[in-house]
Amino acid sequence: MQRAYLLHARPYQESKLLVQLLSEHDGLIGAVVRVGTSKAQRANRAILQPFQPLLVELSGRSQLKTLRRFESAAAAIPLLGKPQYAGLYINEICVRLLAEQDPNLHLFERYHQSLLQLAKGLPLEPVLRYFEWTLLDNLGAAPSLTDDIHGEPLTDNCWYQLIPQQGFSPCQVHEPGANYNGGTLKALGNQYLADEHWPQAKILLRQLLTPLLGDKPLTSRQLFQQRKGEPHD
Repeated sequence: MQRAYLLHARPYQESKLLVQLLSEHDGLIGAVVRVGTSKAQRANRAILQPFQPLLVELSGRSQLKTLRRFESAAAAIPLLGKPQYAGLYINEICVRLLAEQDPNLHLFERYHQSLLQLAKGLPLEPVLRYFEWTLLDNLGAAPSLTDDIHGEPLTDNCWYQLIPQQGFSPCQVHEPGANYNGGTLKALGNQYLADEHWPQAKILLRQLLTPLLGDKPLTSRQLFQQRKGEPHD
């Protein structure tokens, strides 16, 4: 058995679920699991929830696996309010962007640690930005944060423009929201962003993720916006 997390589930045929898992050794996996209606089966089904650490056993030679056995590996990671929406966002971008059966232990560990950090109430910005960067790196879509497109080291007091699929090019004039400070880029690469770096880091990561995600809106983002619009009790 291997460690895994449920990212998404939906009904599939009669008494079955089609699930997408982020697993320790196999990466993103699509699998079918049979769920029954007995008391024991319902209790077992309740384990298949987001943010619940799992141990799973998969079988099958096709891309769509069978989830033969699963059990709780630890208590569910409690996420409420904004941390819950942040966790759902992480789940959604994994499902949307990861190729199936492309294992990456570093990404799995980053995912696990991100959930723990959200549960501890750590600020959302660093948790989300560092996970997004790890995901982009896993996809091969992360530009160099050490050198520009000419092979010169990034400099703290210089500004750079992102050239899609190439990297960062020095620019003469700073245009807010259009280019990035070398110090911010290096800090992101070192995962040591200070408070003044977060706005630029968020803009950069959105610029990198948007072409990959396409035009389809993120459900987790829509849910969060709807929740913010609800009247307070």
